Amino acid sequence: MTSIRISGYTQTEVSQTAFNGNIFTVKDFLEEYQYPNQTKNINDTLNALAGNPEHSPLYYLMARWWLQVFEHSVFTIRLLSALISLLALPCIYWLCLELFNSAIISWVGVTLIAISPFHVLYAQEAREYSLWTVTILFSCAAFLRGMRLKTLPSWGLYGVSVAAALYTHPFSAFVLIGHGIYSMSIFLKRRGTQRERGRYAEGLVGYLVSCLLGVVLFIPWLVIVVSHFSKFVENTASVNLSREGFLPLFWGLNLSRIFVDVNQGSSPFSPLHYLSGLLAGYALYYLYRQAPVSTWIFIITLIGVTGIAIICPDLILGGRRSSITRYAIPVYLGIQIAVAYLIASKINTVEWQRWKYLAIALTLSGIISCSISSQFPVWWHKSPSKSRYNPQVASILNQTSHPLVISDELPGIILSLSHLLNPDTHLQLLVKPKIPKIPNNFTNIFLYRPSPALQQGIEQTQTIKIIPQPKSKSWLLKLEH
Repeated sequence: MTSIRISGYTQTEVSQTAFNGNIFTVKDFLEEYQYPNQTKNINDTLNALAGNPEHSPLYYLMARWWLQVFEHSVFTIRLLSALISLLALPCIYWLCLELFNSAIISWVGVTLIAISPFHVLYAQEAREYSLWTVTILFSCAAFLRGMRLKTLPSWGLYGVSVAAALYTHPFSAFVLIGHGIYSMSIFLKRRGTQRERGRYAEGLVGYLVSCLLGVVLFIPWLVIVVSHFSKFVENTASVNLSREGFLPLFWGLNLSRIFVDVNQGSSPFSPLHYLSGLLAGYALYYLYRQAPVSTWIFIITLIGVTGIAIICPDLILGGRRSSITRYAIPVYLGIQIAVAYLIASKINTVEWQRWKYLAIALTLSGIISCSISSQFPVWWHKSPSKSRYNPQVASILNQTSHPLVISDELPGIILSLSHLLNPDTHLQLLVKPKIPKIPNNFTNIFLYRPSPALQQGIEQTQTIKIIPQPKSKSWLLKLEH
């Protein structure tokens, strides 16, 4: 879906132009709808992004430029996300330094982020989430620097980081609201001379002016969001659907994935949920008891504002926002910082002999989790219901001579499969409920995830047998006269 948009198309346009019953190769299909080309320019990309205003445009514009400069391939576009994700390491170091003024805590924070299975997965995704992680960390560090220095350049840097965060993900607004709550709480809590109170007020004013600067810079996209708000609501309607199962179990599952990920499910009997929750809870308690007030208030607001914003609507109105792992990245970052503080604080103390086993366990669980997930072509974050058997389907098709694949599936799902197929594989794509005339110049013809109407229509109108292919779980069916 990312590649459709940066190519300058919407999903509707792909359906109108490609799903017309014509036969073409996978190579032509991908070159037209997955990579920038001369058919569509940057204005077309902006129009496509405007049709999905729930996704801020910064990452997608960067990806289009990246693919215009470098080779067109899945590796190339994923490489962009991977390179961006590396910036999270100096950013988490800087943020921990601003919070704790300790290089040891900063290095532990860098380690936890570097080996986190969740962050490693999304560092490989052609989506905005690695960039969002970077902008969250950078804006938080820039904010604390502004509060500390209270200079025009420091607040100007924060203002730019506000705009960058908003242009990356709309949920950045929750992080910025957390900064405002922190600024206000520090201003109200501090006591002292009139001069000292003036400095605290200066920090609050600096935050407000910087945020105003960031919002002003964000106005061009904000206008698009407002003017296409009906599309925003339509495109995000799925988060209002309830998820089967007990919601807190999904919270525990998602929390565990930042430390260990072996594709564990949401079973209430999984110890990983409870161990991760216990670790996070104790780390936050230890932070509250041992760290300065200003430090733990900052981390609690980083976690709390986003957490409340995605959990409360689910509890009050119903929905599944809080079960979607990537929405809670600010929450996970705050928890990882708290865990880094806990572990680093135990170093060079008599308690380290006990706590070092936790550090070793977290390190090994992260490395092992990343090693395991790297061996599987489909993991939990890849929408398994839409992609689970694509590797098997592609294997069958790639071993078949001169195949034709007929389908009326959604464009995004067809494009996902196409990246796994040989370039000379032929496709015939249809819009439901159209029934095609089966061509005679192909000896190997297949249906891929056909709708019941398509399958029944072929069976009723043409003397053809439809045979499910082994190992494809009926995702791929062969037509035989």
